[in-house]
Amino acid sequence: MRAGLVVSALVVVVLAFAWGYFAGRLDVFPGPEIRALSAGVRDAAQPTPVAVQAPQRDSYWREKASFFATSGAHADVVMVGDSITDGGEWGEMFPGVSIANRGIDGDTTDGVLERMDGILAVHAKKAFVMLGINDLSRGRDVEAVFADYRKIIARLGQSGSRVYVQSTLLCNQKLATAYSCSANSGKVVQLNERLARLASKEVVFVDLNGVLADAGGLKAELTYDGLHLNGQGYRLWKGAIASYMRPD
Repeated sequence: MRAGLVVSALVVVVLAFAWGYFAGRLDVFPGPEIRALSAGVRDAAQPTPVAVQAPQRDSYWREKASFFATSGAHADVVMVGDSITDGGEWGEMFPGVSIANRGIDGDTTDGVLERMDGILAVHAKKAFVMLGINDLSRGRDVEAVFADYRKIIARLGQSGSRVYVQSTLLCNQKLATAYSCSANSGKVVQLNERLARLASKEVVFVDLNGVLADAGGLKAELTYDGLHLNGQGYRLWKGAIASYMRPD
């Protein structure tokens, strides 16, 4: 009786081993189920990769960038920046100087890098750049913005343009109610400190805040919203760069 039980047990073990072996090899139950369960455990142990979202450009940015890429205009000077540059009537401020305005409302340093071909197509002898405030307001850190700035300057320089880096403007802490001015003012200062160190034979740093700002940020008489310039603000900006606009 005992011998029969032992034989039966051995038969069961052998059959179970054989079933497991062929289930794994031939994809029959429960081989696939075991592998799926095992894979699920491994996947759960691994962090789910976070998809990196490409920057979303609004229709105004895309319309302007498209125009710049296809206009074919050439000029001696190109103005590169965001809404503060976009809002300047540079041809009126500097009559007799051939100027292409390549500012776009809401733009950032990575946005400018994305549309660089439309800027370089101007073949400008001089390029005036002011960016950064939109980057910082959207949570980008100073080092990332500065790294983009260096790429912009390098590409402009390689194209033959003399580059004028204008300090990122401070905002007015009392008037900039729609913008987190106090949270970003320190970052603006840090960015400008880094930009100032780029000054060289090929790069000129222009400290616009020395003319347009005081202890409270952008001077109250030069802005309505604490961030953008009014006519008086542009007049002072013009004065700060007028000597650089003259032909070499």
